[in-house]
Parts: sequence; structure tokens; C-alpha cells
Amino acid sequence: MSHARDLVTSGVEAGKPALRGENPLAQPDRLDLSESISFFRRRMKLIALVTGLTVLAGLVLSLVVSKTYRAEATVMLTNDAAIVTQSTTAGVTPTGLTGELLDTQVEIIKSREMAAHVADSLSLTKGMNAEQQRDLIDRLQHDVSAQRSGESYALTIAFEANEAPAAANIANEFTRQYVGWEVESEKMRNSEAREIVAQKLAKLRDQAQADTQALQQYRIAHNLLSTSGATLTEQEISTYNQEVTKARAEAAEDAARLRTALAQLQSGSSGDDVGEALNSPVISSLRAQEALAAATVADLSARYGAQHPQLIRANSQLADVRSSIQAEIERVISNLRAKQAVSAQRLGSLSSSLANARSKLSQNNGAMVGLSELERAAEASQGIYDTYLNRFKELIAADGSEQPNARVLTLAEVPTLPSSPNIPLNLVLSLIIGLGLGLVAAYIAEALFHGMTTPDEIERDTGMPFLASIPLLSSVDSTHSHAVSAIQHDSKSVFTESFRALSAAVDQTTADNSQIIAITSALPGEGKTVISCCLSHVMASRGERTILIDCDMRRQGISRLLDMRSHQWGLVELLDGSAPLNLDQYAKDNMFCVLPIRPNDEEPEHLLTGQPFIALLQELRGHFDRIILDLPPVLPIAASRVIASRADAVVMAARWRKTSSFAVRAALKRMPAEHVNLAGVVLSAVDMRQRAFLDANDPYFYYSQYSEYYS
Repeated sequence: MSHARDLVTSGVEAGKPALRGENPLAQPDRLDLSESISFFRRRMKLIALVTGLTVLAGLVLSLVVSKTYRAEATVMLTNDAAIVTQSTTAGVTPTGLTGELLDTQVEIIKSREMAAHVADSLSLTKGMNAEQQRDLIDRLQHDVSAQRSGESYALTIAFEANEAPAAANIANEFTRQYVGWEVESEKMRNSEAREIVAQKLAKLRDQAQADTQALQQYRIAHNLLSTSGATLTEQEISTYNQEVTKARAEAAEDAARLRTALAQLQSGSSGDDVGEALNSPVISSLRAQEALAAATVADLSARYGAQHPQLIRANSQLADVRSSIQAEIERVISNLRAKQAVSAQRLGSLSSSLANARSKLSQNNGAMVGLSELERAAEASQGIYDTYLNRFKELIAADGSEQPNARVLTLAEVPTLPSSPNIPLNLVLSLIIGLGLGLVAAYIAEALFHGMTTPDEIERDTGMPFLASIPLLSSVDSTHSHAVSAIQHDSKSVFTESFRALSAAVDQTTADNSQIIAITSALPGEGKTVISCCLSHVMASRGERTILIDCDMRRQGISRLLDMRSHQWGLVELLDGSAPLNLDQYAKDNMFCVLPIRPNDEEPEHLLTGQPFIALLQELRGHFDRIILDLPPVLPIAASRVIASRADAVVMAARWRKTSSFAVRAALKRMPAEHVNLAGVVLSAVDMRQRAFLDANDPYFYYSQYSEYYS
């Protein structure tokens, strides 16, 4: 076979398809989203269909299901709500509101007891039996909800019902019952607390009195009487200590004065320099008289003689004064002795009394151990009694002054729109779900899709070269409805150019050794007949003598397409010898000839697979430049494989996005390379309006950029 076929086969065997104009080892160095974009464009209709159906289903479901209305009321908790969880047996100062306390209030609102109060208040259970009442309360408890509004102390109470007025009415009743429930609960708590405190208060009072009485009796029994917080013995010792200290100091002072005076007298002093004498006013007066008498004696001595009566009288007066001074000094010394003796006796007496008091205190200290225990017991009993007494007074004062722990901020209004179903939200969710299901459906459809779309898919899936893409006529030319007519009347159209590209690709693949070209397909309806006819016209239009032979005895596609089945003779007649074969003049006068097949009930396929057809082809080679064979499909007709082996090149036609790659591979396996020279695969009926489905390696991907060349 041809060198091109060998290259493709070797590329497939190596696992690396040979792509013309591309380095198979080159790796993209940037993100390429073209495949993803192409995928979404290919499956956009499926995604839109699934999404639309899902949105429609969501809308229908939203309109069919029963409506639910939601009414909301708002209450604000006060700081008094904190006492709900406080102990009623002690005077604990309520703490501020916390998240736990707010959660507790929410649970109270949603409690079964609250639902029962609402049902009784609205007379909803009237005429119901026990089971029906239980079901009603269950529904009320299920349909009510409460939640904290952000970080505030406000609670939103909501109720859902099938009717808007009922939702608002029940929501407001829950609100009123909750506020009233707080007041009743507080009254009940206060009443219970008063009973508990009153019962304990009597016991505590008796206990405190008993402990106090025991303490006083113990003090009296052990002579532990006290004033100002200290016992009498302790006060007595304190006084004695002060007096002994003072008496000791005075005795020491008196003894010191006496010793000093005696020492002065013993040293020869007349007593004039004794301290007490110096401080005595009597002695001071006598000293003044002595000085006056001495001055008189001195004055008289200066004027008179010693025997002068005045002088003698003056000396006598001086002697009397001095005698009085001496007598006064002796009296002072005697007083010092007496004072020192009295001080010593007083000190001794006080010391004896202090010793007695201390002895008594040591006896009292032994009794103080029991006294301390009795005092602690009495103080504890009295403290507990005072606490309960204060708490009891508080509860008495609080009776009748209960205030609700919650205040209504807003009552629920009758809702105008249902909360469920939320049609806008449902539509949005349906849209999101629909898009998701659409993508899933698109991926499933893409995974199950085995049609061939791009040149890369053809070369990857079949291992054969891609030759050309034949556009769908209606997608590029709206003026012609027949392919042959479009080829004949518009030689510059993109449709005509595609067959020129196919002819060039076949010649390049076979190295210009493609005089006999067979066009076939894996299955019927792939467009091989149109390709054969149009390719023949294009080759003939460029000056090549071309003959188109209809080899499909079952369908007779060329004969029906060109309306030649009524011709007086055809291929079968030439092969069985019933018609003359005069090719010299026929080929000379016509650049394009058609050899049709006339209707025949026998369908003698052996003529095509046998020697007569080989001989005919040999004879035609000498008269025509191109011989185009329109073969039947390979899979249903076995003769196609034999006829294909007679051609120089075989082109496999596949319909764009319709023909399965499995069918093409199955057909290729029935045409082994050692018998059939397969030039490649051509895609037919490529819709140019859907260029986004094409691959960037397909020239038609850029059709919008060069379409002006065909205008």
C-alpha cells in the first residue's frame, strides 16, 4: 500500500497519531479553555432543556403544594429574667442576662406547657377528646419557633399556619402567654420561697437563741463577764499594770530624792543645797529674812560696837532666822523619808493585787477555749438567721409587685404573602439544581456520544488521516437545494472549495497515484453518494476526464440522484456484454461521464467482484483521468470490501456528529491495509452555523475570518 497509509498505521501502533503540521511532542505552555467552551456550546441546548424542565417542575410544585403563612412577634427580655435560674433559698443578687439564660427563655416558649396554655386560652381544644387535644398541642409545639435577634435581648416568636389570620392570632397568643407566664411564675416562685424561708426562719431563730443563751451561761459560770469586748479580769490586770508601773516609778523617785538628801547631809552640808529645801517657799521666805537680818547686822556693825544693843538685837534676830531655816530643812528630810516609805508600801500592795489578778486570769484562759467555740456557734446561728430574716422581709415586700421579665415590642400582623412555598427562592433553587442536572446530563451525553466532530477525534479514534470537511449545503448556501446544482452554478463557493480540498488531500496522501478513487462509508446515509458526485464534477471542471460509476446495486444512489435509472443501458449491461462498450468517442466528447445502474431484480454483485469489473476498470484507465466509484456501505454489504481493493485510493465518508467512531473502526477492520489503500476519512454535512463545535485544527473553525473570499 501507499507510504501515507504506512505512516498512519505506524503512528497508531506507536500510540502517537501523526498530525500534519503539528509537533506531537509539543506541550501547551498555557491554559486552554477551548475544549471546555466547545463542550458547553455543544451541549447548551441539553443543559437549557434540563434546566428549563427543572425550573418548570419547581414552579409547578410551588404552585401545587399547600401554602404556609408565618407570623412573627417580638419581645424584649429585661434584666429581671436572670432570676429564673437563681436559687430561691438565699438572697443571691441576680446576674445580668447571658446567652444561656436567653436560650432558656427560647426553650420556655417552645415548651409543651406553653403550647397547652395557648390552646386553653384560645379554646382550641374545646370539644376534643384527650388524643385530639394531645395532637393539637403537638402541632402547636411543632409550628412555634423562637430565636434571638442577633446579639440583642430581643426574642422573635414565630408561628406557621395554613391560614394567615390563624398564624398571626396564635403567634400573638404565644407572646401574651409568655409575658404572663413570667409574672405567674414569679408569683409562684415568691410564694414557694416565702414558705421555705418561713419554715427555716423559725428553726434558725430558736437555734440562735439557744446558742446565745448557752454562751451567756458559760460566761457567768466561769466568771468571764466583760465590757467593751474584754473580760473584767483582763481589765483589772490592765489597770493594775498601769498603777504598779506608776507606783514603781514614784517609789524609785522618792527613794532617789531621799538618798540624795542624805548623801548631801553626810557630806557635811547643812541642808541648804537639798533640792526640796531649795524649792520650799518657806525656806525661800526665811532666806529672804536672813539676808535682810544679815544686812542689818552688817550695817549696825559698821556703826556700832559689838555690845551695842541694836547690834545684839540684830544678831539675835539673824540667829533665830537661821534656826528656823535649819528646822525647816530637817522637816523636809523627814517628809522625804515618810514619802519614800509610803511609796514602797503602795508598790508592794499593787504588786500583790496584780499577782492575784494574773492567777485568776490563768484560770479564765482555760475556760476561754469553750467560750470561743460557743461564740462561733452563736455568731454563725445569728448570721444565718439574719440572712433568712432579710430574705423573708424582701419576699414580703415583693408580694404583689411582680413585674413581667419580658416586654412586648411588636405584635404579629396578618402576613400577606406565604412563607412557604417561597416561589422566588424555589425558582432560584430550581435554577441551580437544573443547571447542576443539566451539566450532569451534558456530561453523560458527552460520555455516551461517539460521533466524530473534529479532525483530531478522527485521527485519534480511527488512526486514519483526516482528509477534508464537507459543509452542509443549507448552512453555507440558501439559494441551492441540490448539491450538484450548487457545484455547477457556484464554482467559488465554500461548498465547492471543500471538494477541491478533498481532491488535493487524496492526491497528497496517495502521492498523485489516485486515478481510481472509491468513496464508501461504514453505514448508509453518510453522504458518500453526494461526495462522489460533487467530487467528480469538481475534477471534471478543472479539465480532467472523469467518469462516475454507481457501484451500489441495492440503493443505486448516483442513478437516483442524477435521475438516470431509466437509461437504456448501464454498468450491469456493460459487464455482462449485453451493451456495446465504445469508449473512444464517448470519452472524447464528454469531460464528465456517468455510468449508472438500471433497476435489476437479480442484482448480480458477482459482476462487480469478478473479472469483468476488473477488465472494465483497466479499459477505463486508458480513457479517463479520474474514475470515481460510489461504493455501497462496508458494514451491510460485503462486496464493498472487494470492490474497494480495485481502487487506487479509498475514501471513508462519515457524517459529522452522527456516525459513531465504533462503526468507522469496524468498517476499517474489514478493509485490511494489505488489500485496500485507505486514503483517509472525510466528514460530511458539517453544519457551518455551529462552528463552535469544530476544532481549531479544522480550517472551517476560521470560516468567519475568510468567508469573504467566497463572496
